[in-house]
Amino acid sequence: MVRRPHRTSGFRETAEGNSVDFILNRSTRVIVRLALCLALLVFAEACAVRRVTPIRYIPGLGIKGDSSMDAILARALYDKNPVVRLDAVRLLGQMNATPDEQRKSAAALGKALDDKDENLRLEAVRSLSNFQSDIAGPYLMKAMQDESIRIRLQVVVVLRRAYESASVQTQAVTGQ
Repeated sequence: MVRRPHRTSGFRETAEGNSVDFILNRSTRVIVRLALCLALLVFAEACAVRRVTPIRYIPGLGIKGDSSMDAILARALYDKNPVVRLDAVRLLGQMNATPDEQRKSAAALGKALDDKDENLRLEAVRSLSNFQSDIAGPYLMKAMQDESIRIRLQVVVVLRRAYESASVQTQAVTGQ
């Protein structure tokens, strides 16, 4: 098959006496290239839903108000997409560097305990396990009132791990 430039903006390919014209004008080629680049960017790493941050959660581009990380994630808890809400819960669970961060994140996770999605509520309980017991305690108590047995069992698991961790720390301090 031989490719030869054609006098139009495309190529004329000949193979065994048959010819096929690929005649695309310049604007169509540009649009096709842009569409392919966009598709490559969006789908290069599997699911774009989990990779692309919705514009309304980027400070200065979306909803005005508090633009701190915990405030943005707290707003993301009300997104209609359950994947966005679940990722927000997981990130809030990791924001535990200072007691102030823990309080803000725990308050947002406490609101997530009212979500209709059971898996999201379960992840909120797991995330609360990363906080000090005096901060997470009221929200874990709230989760003990959940209608789902899975949520209540997860609260017990979180409390058991917190007790075991405190017990190990106490033994390390006392030297036993």
